[in-house]
Amino acid sequence: METGNKQYFFVEALAVALVVFSAFAIYSNDSEDNNNDLQLTSITGNVELSTRDSMDAFGLQDFAVGAVASLELTVSEVVVLDCADCNTTTNGVMISGDIVITELLDQQGRLGRVEGLLNFTHFVTSSGPSLVVEERINFQWIAGDISSSWSMIINHDPPRWLPEYDLETVFIETQQGLESRSGPELLIKTPSNNQRIIHACLPDSFLCRSSSADAVLIASYNPTRDRVVIDGMTEWSEMDLSSFLPEGDLSHIISEVISVGDLAPNYHGYTPMSHGSINNVSTYNFTDDTTRLSPLSAWFNSLGLIPIDFATTGESLVWISNEVGQVYNIIDADGALRLGLSIY
Repeated sequence: METGNKQYFFVEALAVALVVFSAFAIYSNDSEDNNNDLQLTSITGNVELSTRDSMDAFGLQDFAVGAVASLELTVSEVVVLDCADCNTTTNGVMISGDIVITELLDQQGRLGRVEGLLNFTHFVTSSGPSLVVEERINFQWIAGDISSSWSMIINHDPPRWLPEYDLETVFIETQQGLESRSGPELLIKTPSNNQRIIHACLPDSFLCRSSSADAVLIASYNPTRDRVVIDGMTEWSEMDLSSFLPEGDLSHIISEVISVGDLAPNYHGYTPMSHGSINNVSTYNFTDDTTRLSPLSAWFNSLGLIPIDFATTGESLVWISNEVGQVYNIIDADGALRLGLSIY
């Protein structure tokens, strides 16, 4: 993220999730390009949480910057069983495992540690070659009282086109290894065919260099990896919201990302079916519908994993508070859901 600009993330948790996921992206497809028999199966290593955003992503707002997260993650392919007569296919990747955070320093100068479980998935629904009609992103960090979860759905209309690209447009070959051309510094080394090492800097970590990186991660490859099959995705259902008076209580996180205008009458919105009864609702008119978000796209594009990319184009923003958490909708002029974010 650039200084003073948080438009790249709906929630701060997305920053660290994308860094970890992007590290996976860098290894995964590069391995497939060079050796089709090997697939990424695990990621291990350490990440120094050198920025405020990276600390807050794990719910560590009350601790000083500089804690160290140790990762033990496994990588699995996820296949969604679509209906027999559907014209789309859905698949994705799941990264899960233990993260131990040490060197935690609280306001009284006491050291501590946190042990937690990370689950991160990215699903893509395709309607044809290079055409994506829907994306689902889920993030879950389970660590007792500082746990957090969110899920996002992005509907692309027209479908998002994913053109082919050349790896050399993202990285440049040097004596040290593959280095990033732009953005946070990143260096890839290949000690063997079934192992890659990445030295990377977190977004907004301006003093970081690949020679003394925030993150040193090891990706291991094997001929096969786990395959998880699920029956279907969580459905988002349309709700009649006309009986609710606007509350005007928009989260500061969302207001930093999207420019909205005055309150508007509530008409309808969308929530995951499991989110229970609604408490409060507010609808806002858009004042700027040209913002485009593509967090860490170079990291994802590096080796062919589909990057997260979407526009906040819409007619209105709807905020819904219910029994489970907070839901945000971007709705277009036809009343269709373009983007849904659920924080619970």
